[in-house]
Amino acid sequence: MTSMRHALPWPRTSARSGAASGRLSTLPGHFSALLRWLGLLLALLACAAAQAQQLNTAAALFKVNRYDLLWRVDADASAVMEQSMEEEALSDQGAQGLTKYTRMYNKALSTLEVLEAYTLKADGRKLPVGADGMQKQSGMASAGTAASWPDAEVIQITFPNVQKGDRVAWKIRTRQHRPQLPGWASLQEYLPPLVDYDSFHARIEAPQALGLKVVATGIPLVASTSGTTAVWESQARLAASVIDNTPYNTLVSYPRLLASTVGTSEELVALFARGFDAKAVVGDKVRELALQITAGKRSTQDKAAAIHDWMRKNIRYVAVYLGTGGWVPHDVDWILANGYGDCKDKALLEVTLLRALGIEAVPVLISTFNEYMPPELANGFNHCIVYIPSLQLFADPTDNRIPFGSLPLADSGKPVALALAQGGRMMQTPVLDPARNSIVVKTVLDIDARGKAKGSVEIQAEGMAGTELQDRLAALPEGMNAIAVQKLLETDHWRGRGRADYAPVQREQQTQALAIRDLEIDNLLNDPQSGSINPQPRLAMPTYAIRNTGNYGAASRSYAMGCTPIRLREEAELRFDPAYKLLRIPQDFKQEGPDGIAFEARYQREGNTVKTTRELTLSQPRQYCTPAQYALRKPAMDAILKNLRGTVLFEQ
Repeated sequence: MTSMRHALPWPRTSARSGAASGRLSTLPGHFSALLRWLGLLLALLACAAAQAQQLNTAAALFKVNRYDLLWRVDADASAVMEQSMEEEALSDQGAQGLTKYTRMYNKALSTLEVLEAYTLKADGRKLPVGADGMQKQSGMASAGTAASWPDAEVIQITFPNVQKGDRVAWKIRTRQHRPQLPGWASLQEYLPPLVDYDSFHARIEAPQALGLKVVATGIPLVASTSGTTAVWESQARLAASVIDNTPYNTLVSYPRLLASTVGTSEELVALFARGFDAKAVVGDKVRELALQITAGKRSTQDKAAAIHDWMRKNIRYVAVYLGTGGWVPHDVDWILANGYGDCKDKALLEVTLLRALGIEAVPVLISTFNEYMPPELANGFNHCIVYIPSLQLFADPTDNRIPFGSLPLADSGKPVALALAQGGRMMQTPVLDPARNSIVVKTVLDIDARGKAKGSVEIQAEGMAGTELQDRLAALPEGMNAIAVQKLLETDHWRGRGRADYAPVQREQQTQALAIRDLEIDNLLNDPQSGSINPQPRLAMPTYAIRNTGNYGAASRSYAMGCTPIRLREEAELRFDPAYKLLRIPQDFKQEGPDGIAFEARYQREGNTVKTTRELTLSQPRQYCTPAQYALRKPAMDAILKNLRGTVLFEQ
């Protein structure tokens, strides 16, 4: 699914910053160790990044000999962070990856000093980083929807002469003199088991009266006091381990040290709402605009829909941060004058327009990552949307693909913090409904004695599946339908042609039909003399049942995985030339599994024609599966996948 563009920063600390995610790489403040390791993996392994995360090849490239962290928080929520790290290159690739270290910070809120940086050679020589190895870049400019950040400052350290067996070391002090939100100091230190940590030591100090909350999971934590100062210390040695492919809910899975002056998400969203509501000023210009947009509309539903649709079509998503702009929106007049804004800007304007009509609306904090369980302390949010209490409805004005009344996949089924009039409140956004997130594929192919096929494929998609199909079609240049079909076939090493027929994409509805007519596949059968073929030949599109089941190849999982509620129906008719002798077709099969799994397949032979009807429904009440739920579902899903892979055997 298409990623959301995020405007809320995620205050996290880090050993190394990285570029594992364009979403996170634009955020203010420090970065977590999680980003550092994933980013370095991507830089080293490029296209093999996903595999690298799964197999933990990073552990063969480098290790952390020592990571020390000291965080002192003052009574006004200002803070000083000192971090020092020594990493060892275990291979030539690891040495290449450790040669550069980059740290970005918000110079409007903090200062950064590099206290020490050097390469320690295997023979004991210490090579300090010279002045030319310390590079500073002011401001960050980005194209498209990525955030631009004039107040960002980037420090890059380039270590000299790093070879296999050498170590690189640095020490940095960051002073945050102005918090992101009044009174909010926050630390999130994640230690994903991608590499070995020979030694991790963290110390946190804060005035007892500040009431700082500190939580450690997967690592020990000892709390004590020294006069009026509260102290927390953690020491650990952590070993790398295999990480499941595409893990979900890592914020509650990886070893971590969390600290915050704001304990709950309800308190955090209330704090955020103070600055947000101060900007939600209903002036004459806003009131007139709201009345103009909703002229002729009578019901609250219709008025809210009109406002939302106007926002989607007239206010572009563009993020430019200044000062605390990562958490504080621009003024309404500024947003209207420029015709753009980031997520909280767009949420602010939509909320203000609705309030101008007497429709109560409030901001909502949410995460668009694969995180469906909130961490122990308030944080983990990176996006802002809108909630309309009288309609009990969420809306995301940043995604112009999604009509009013629906949410994008990244927003669905997520824990959210709402700033209601009565105070902050936690809720959950609606989970995708398979009754409205569905795909029907109908295939008819005539297969001649040479293995060539002629026919058609029709696809009808609804809900988020409809939006995804719309995304593909909207990206297709005019007049390129025939070439698009040819390239689609080539993806599966087929040679052929056809034309794509579809109605113009209408984003007001999450429904889309696509018909591939005059379809010809010259080499559908690799060996027409004898072989096999799936009774539902699949084009290179994510519209088939087998491509929506999830990956159940592992015997077990240690981390959650994605489980998308969906209904998929396949109807196929393969008409074989009389020259073929059909030896076997798959058996009818029905599986009623646990956790909302339902599958039924019927296969019918009429002469040399094989007719297939298969329907898979996944209706679990969430969009992830825990390791225990994976184990519960696996036997049923394995049986379903076995049937979906069944083939028609033939010979001539």
